[in-house]
Amino acid sequence: MTSISQANLLALARACEAKGDSEGAIANLEEALRSGFDNAVGAELAKVYRLNGQEDQAYAVLKTAPDLFSDQALFEEYQQTLKANHYLIEALQVKHLTGGQLEIPVEAASLAQQQEIMQDFRKAAVVTNVNYQSLFKLDLPSYLPFVQSLLLDPSQGFALRLALCEDLVKLGIDQKISVLTLGEIKTFVPSTASLLRQDPVYREAIGSVADKLRRRPSELPLYLNEANLALGSLYPFIADYVSNPDSFAKALLSYLQKQSGFEYQDLLDRIYQKNAASFE
Repeated sequence: MTSISQANLLALARACEAKGDSEGAIANLEEALRSGFDNAVGAELAKVYRLNGQEDQAYAVLKTAPDLFSDQALFEEYQQTLKANHYLIEALQVKHLTGGQLEIPVEAASLAQQQEIMQDFRKAAVVTNVNYQSLFKLDLPSYLPFVQSLLLDPSQGFALRLALCEDLVKLGIDQKISVLTLGEIKTFVPSTASLLRQDPVYREAIGSVADKLRRRPSELPLYLNEANLALGSLYPFIADYVSNPDSFAKALLSYLQKQSGFEYQDLLDRIYQKNAASFE
């Protein structure tokens, strides 16, 4: 709900817009968002950025929203921003996740730009968020084979692989996708898979880690980060590697503290050796 101060700043921003002062509007709207995200303010700021040719900034603002779908005005601005950025892949994800037709059509970048995006991605020594988001500008016939090649590329880290697998799940892709996981090539069908945080084995293992550290709350964030790294490295095949989530949680904590992973010793060695190599 918009606070009184946010409503005042929103009114000032709209007055600036009416005078053609986009910088003043942006300053007021950014100030309004410092006290917390508000749908009306967020939608207005994204609109001003977009109309000012700063569609990347508009996207960044919208991605801080807790929910982009429930508020109609915010959802409409989200679609406009996807269109301005040529984020066809994300638009297709939204269509799949909402089970509806987007009101505003989104087109991919030109074929020449798509080729440049893929070439630049391959050349990048370190994959940045800008590189990753640029893949949303591809059309599906270009996106799927390119992502498939990345998922089989041993030089790519687990974080990118995790993000790409989740993107395929959001798209509802119903064909087999091959993924190089801990040196093994495994396959999954994204339309039948869950996102990481919805995976039942992941949820149980994370819950078990939290439970085991309930008397040491200051240590919890560190170990939850490690659990996310370990389980994320196995996604989307966590259940293939972890038969007992509680035992895995116990083994992980022991491994991190004493280098003893019990029955999961070999798996944890492989996870941490692989991730150490990817960060070199």
